Formats: sequence, C-alpha cells, structure tokens
Amino acid sequence: MNKLTALLLAGVMAACCVPGVSAAQTQEEPVAVDKSTGYRLVTTLNVKQGTMLFYPYNLSSGTTASFRMENETKNTSQTIAFKDFYNHPKTISISSSDTYKPLMGCGSGLGGGGTYTYENTGGRYDVIKVKVSDFISELNKDGSSTRYINVLGKNVTFKFTEQFESNGDKFYSALFFESGAAVTCVTPDKNGEAEIVVSRNPDHRLAYSTYFSYYIGLTSGSGGGKNRGSVKGLRMGDVDLDGYTDIEDVTYLQRILSESEKAGTLTRRNGDIDRDGELTINDATVIQQYLAEYDISQFYK
Repeated sequence: MNKLTALLLAGVMAACCVPGVSAAQTQEEPVAVDKSTGYRLVTTLNVKQGTMLFYPYNLSSGTTASFRMENETKNTSQTIAFKDFYNHPKTISISSSDTYKPLMGCGSGLGGGGTYTYENTGGRYDVIKVKVSDFISELNKDGSSTRYINVLGKNVTFKFTEQFESNGDKFYSALFFESGAAVTCVTPDKNGEAEIVVSRNPDHRLAYSTYFSYYIGLTSGSGGGKNRGSVKGLRMGDVDLDGYTDIEDVTYLQRILSESEKAGTLTRRNGDIDRDGELTINDATVIQQYLAEYDISQFYK
C-alpha cells in the first residue's frame, strides 16, 4: 500500500527575529474527540496526483501567512503567500517522487520541520466545517489562542490574523491544517468555526500547526506554537474517534450495527468508508481490507 511517508517528524518552530524569545513547542497527545461533536460537509473536491491544494478560510486580504515547499531532491523551493489568494483555493504542481521539507508561518518567520514525500495523495477530499476548539483543546471557544508574552508580563489573545494595537504593537498568528496533499490556513469566524480540507484516504492523518509572532517596541519574537499536532476525529475509518484506524474501529462499528452502541455524526462520517451514505457490514469489511493492506483506493479516488 502506498502511504504518505513521513521520513522525519521533528523540528521546532523557528525564531524569525530576535534569538532567545521563542518558547518551546508543545507535543502533548490530544484526547479522543467527544462522540457528540458535530460537523457540516461543505463540499467534496478532487485533488489530482502530483498537485497540492492550498485552501484559505476567512483570511484577511492583508494576511502574512505563508507556506514554503522546499524540494530537497532538486534543491529548489516555492513560497505560497496566502495574501495572493486569500479568498479562493490555489493548486500547485509537485513531484510525487521528490522529498520536501514544508515550512509555514506568519509575520516574517517560518517554522515547522520534517521531510515528506507525496506518493499517494491524489483523490477525494472533503471540505468540512467544524468548531475548531472541539478538536484542539488548547484553543478558546472562539477559536483564538491565549498566550503569555514575557516582554509584556501578561497574556495576549491571538486571533490567527493580523492585530495592530494603537500603541504600535503588532501581533501576528496563523493556524494551519495538513491532510494528504491539502493545506488549509484559517482564521476562525465569530462562532469559532472554520472550514478544513480533509482527505478521504485513511492513510492520511489530519495535523495542525500554529505560529505566533509579535513586534513590541524594539523587541520582536516568534515561535512557541504547535508543530503538526494530531487532530483526532476526522480520519476515515476512525469510527471510535481515537485518532487511529485499527481493528478496534471494526469492533466498534459492529457494536453500532448490532445496536449496542449509538453512532454520532462524526462516527457515521468516518465509518461510511465505502461512501454509500450509511453504515453497513460492508464498511467493516472495507476497514478490515485496509488493515490487511488491500487496495481500497476505489473508495477515496
């Protein structure tokens, strides 16, 4: 089975300005998503193999969010500035056989790390609208992030957009999601909701990254965000919403079919792996085939 290969999942969010002001990123494992959590399917897109989709949601025209694809095989790079397409998606061509180091950030800095190949990323992707704090516990209910800034000696709430204070202080932040060959950059709306592009291939986990940057008087700093933390509850085949597609999902689906468990909306979405609109024994069979490394690409391509 071809997989999206993560050759290295390491690296911290890099400082973009004054050394020594970046906080260490956190890597704690998130808990399973509440089974009552809801979502709304906005649309389904097709991403061709050899391409990468960049999807903005609710970004401002002045956004400084950017994503850089460093091709380590060919020693080239391409920077994608979201301000150039802040209100519509953008697709770029990539080489499926090359190795990339993707970096992301805002203000004047980038961070991240890790090297990846994109060998089996073509197929169907769902655009899903969710309340982001339901999936990322460190976020506030409105989708913002409150962080302590040492130079100010107080907390600052970052809204994943550009924030300019009357005294001249500037705060930048960005929230990214990655799934297969789709990158979503969002500013949560007034309800704390955002649209996220999620692959229907069960090989592809959904990860999120945050980046923070500020200019306070003569002091500037950045970093201290999350580098590709897991987002549980939106992976195909993950019926029990624990972040993994495994034999426990087959068991849980069988309990649903025998009516000893009730299925919430996310469970129904993740469990309907054959895309026929309902949960059946065939979904359990397809998940078992996936775990046995049979080709199930007909259900996500």
